[in-house]
Amino acid sequence: MRDKTKDKTIVKIIIIILSIVVILLISYKTYINKSVIQFYLNGSNEVSVEYGSKYKDSGFISTFNKINISKFVQTSSNLNTNKIGDYEIKYNLKLKFLNYNKQLIRRIHVIDSIKPVLDIKTDSDIYIDVYSNFEFPKYTSIDNVDGDITSLVKIESNLNVNKVGDYELIYRSIDSSNNESIKKIIVHVEPKYKNAYINISINNQKLEYYERGKLILSSDIVTGAYNSTPVGSFKVLNKSRNVSLKGKDYVSYVNYWIAFKGYSYGMHDASWRNSFGSNIYQYNGSHGCVNMPYNKVKELYNLVEIGTPVYINY
Repeated sequence: MRDKTKDKTIVKIIIIILSIVVILLISYKTYINKSVIQFYLNGSNEVSVEYGSKYKDSGFISTFNKINISKFVQTSSNLNTNKIGDYEIKYNLKLKFLNYNKQLIRRIHVIDSIKPVLDIKTDSDIYIDVYSNFEFPKYTSIDNVDGDITSLVKIESNLNVNKVGDYELIYRSIDSSNNESIKKIIVHVEPKYKNAYINISINNQKLEYYERGKLILSSDIVTGAYNSTPVGSFKVLNKSRNVSLKGKDYVSYVNYWIAFKGYSYGMHDASWRNSFGSNIYQYNGSHGCVNMPYNKVKELYNLVEIGTPVYINY
């Protein structure tokens, strides 16, 4: 008969040897996983991307014993850069023969950091006369994500048209991502005619109308013969339409009349003239008024107010 005790001893030895082999195999795979396989992301694990832009991934590194095994990596993503939100790109490396299975995740935040385009239809400084009517400048606000958000623009104002001073109009436009555009307009409420005046040069046969130092209108003219146009400082006394000017030996119908001295001297159209400027006044001048082309005096009539200074010089 066989020695049962001996058989049991042999079985125990075999089990111990197999256990050692299994442990060695597991240890070897662990060593391989830790030392031989390299699998990691390039760049940051968390990235912010601007709405609507093209995303370029930084990629990953996957090697086995310094050999590229990227073909074994499977990627999946729900990224949509045309929609604000949080997304993921998943990278999966699975090597069955080495019992290796690992997933890397890069988180992508699609954001909007662009401010709305706020357009105010005016200069940054507005000048108005005290007690005048004021219309708030028109505006638009367009956002790259929300589209037209003009209706959401808010205006803050301390404007008082009945008091001389400087006032602020503050326009604010905020999109759905809380990006804010702010524009400030300064409204200068000034005494009437503070910065408006008419300058007439007899030698140059020129009329110029200024507002706040800016030339608004320039016109060739014909002044009075034999220096009959008065020289000095005057102001617009009245304005009339369709007037018949009468003198000792003439009656002249004019469409626009802007008086600056009494009822005898003013600026008006002169339909009987074909040209203006140059030295016409020296041989075919007016009776003392300032003759202007029809379109120019019409424009001046609509620009000036009664009380506007008029300076006439040589």
